[in-house]
Amino acid sequence: MRPLLICDCDEVLLHFVGPFQDYLAQSHDITLSLDSFALSGNMRHADGSQVNSRDFMPLLESFFDTHMTTQTPAPGAAAALERIATIADIVILTNITERHALVRSGELARLGMPYRVMGNNGPKGIPVAALLKEYKPSRVVFIDDLPTHHSSVRACAPGVHRLHMVADPRLRPLIPRAPHADVRIDDWAVALPHILKFMER
Repeated sequence: MRPLLICDCDEVLLHFVGPFQDYLAQSHDITLSLDSFALSGNMRHADGSQVNSRDFMPLLESFFDTHMTTQTPAPGAAAALERIATIADIVILTNITERHALVRSGELARLGMPYRVMGNNGPKGIPVAALLKEYKPSRVVFIDDLPTHHSSVRACAPGVHRLHMVADPRLRPLIPRAPHADVRIDDWAVALPHILKFMER
C-alpha cells in the first residue's frame, strides 16, 4: 500500500488569518489583533468594544461563504504536495462544513492542489483513524497547525507521524510547539524532505 498524507488546510496549505483580518475590517469594521491565537477574543468593533464570542462562528461562516477565494497558498505548499503525490495518497482534512468543503476542493484545485477534501467538525483523531481503515497505508503523516488535533490523533491513531506546522510567521510565536507532535516544521521547503524520508524508508 502507498503512504498517506493527511493535511490540514488553513494556516498549513492556505493563509487564513490575513484574509480573515481583511474581510473583518472591510465588511464589518472589525479589527482582529494578533495578541494571542484566541481569535474570537481578539476581535473588536470600531468603538473598541469586544465582539461577542457568539458572533464569531457566523462571521467565520460568512467569510467562507464569500471570501474563500481571497486565501492564498502558503509558500511551497502546492509544489511540495505535487512531489508527495508521486509516492503517496493525499487527503485534506479541514474543519469546515461539507458545503464549504465542496467549494474548498475546487479552490484548492485552482491553486494547484487537486486532492480529496474532507470536511470535519471537532477533534481530528476519529476521522484520521477512519482514513487509516479506508486506505490501509504503509506509513502516515498528519499535518496541522493546532496542538489539540495532534493530541487527538495521538490518542486515536498513535502510529501516525505528527508534524506541527504554522504557515503564517506572525502566528508562529503565538502557538507553542504541540506537545503531542513528533516534530515542528513551519516551512514547506524543510518539511518536504522530512516527509519524503519518513515515507520512503
